Amino acid sequence: FANANVGTGKTVTITPSYSGADVNNYTVTDQTSTTADISAKALTATASASNKTYDGGTTASTTLTFTGLVGTETLGQTVGSTFDNKNVGSNKTVTVNSITLADGSGLAANYSISAGQTTTANITAKSLTVSNVSASNKTYDGTTTASMDGTSAVYSGLVDGDTFDGTYTGAFSDKNVGTGKTVTITSSYSGADVSNYSVTDQSSTTANITAKSLTVSGITASDKIYDGSTSATLTGTAVYSGLVSGDI
Repeated sequence: FANANVGTGKTVTITPSYSGADVNNYTVTDQTSTTADISAKALTATASASNKTYDGGTTASTTLTFTGLVGTETLGQTVGSTFDNKNVGSNKTVTVNSITLADGSGLAANYSISAGQTTTANITAKSLTVSNVSASNKTYDGTTTASMDGTSAVYSGLVDGDTFDGTYTGAFSDKNVGTGKTVTITSSYSGADVSNYSVTDQSSTTANITAKSLTVSGITASDKIYDGSTSATLTGTAVYSGLVSGDI
């Protein structure tokens, strides 16, 4: 052939030699050439995919090891591959969907390959940090229960379009009146994509407990005869309206 590369109708130069008892009886006009095709050599490949952190997509990064290359020839490759789904998991199936060969030390046009190879890899959970959960101030009620507000919670690291919701309960450090009191947050999460994240909770926030109004009544003063002093004798049983049950 004129060269080693793939092509159709390629010129084949003929170099003849003749033999036989009567060969010397002829003056031979040789056939100098003909044509034939060189078709691409089919390669096979073994796939190897990289693990990745959850990103909400199924795209995988895959490298192929070729079998069938001639001699020491090498080729470049662009591989399109996908995980079986987007979710976190171990030993997940990765399928090669497309392969584009590129020239290396060998020519890509001299080879063919089909996609469809499979391998396995892992998708690991993505880090997600929760912040901006707040607690409401309250009037003293004898308990440490705090009312939490997660409507403005910030989920740093959440992939756009994912469903991830938080529910929060809180407890003041103690029941007593104070400002800037620590509220410890207990978190729970739900949603279709919650298992794809490794969550760093917001552990606490602050809020105030203000004094509760208490009204005293039921005390009366006894009449007395003038004695040169302002002292009065009080009687009756005090009634503390607003006192929390159990408080002393």
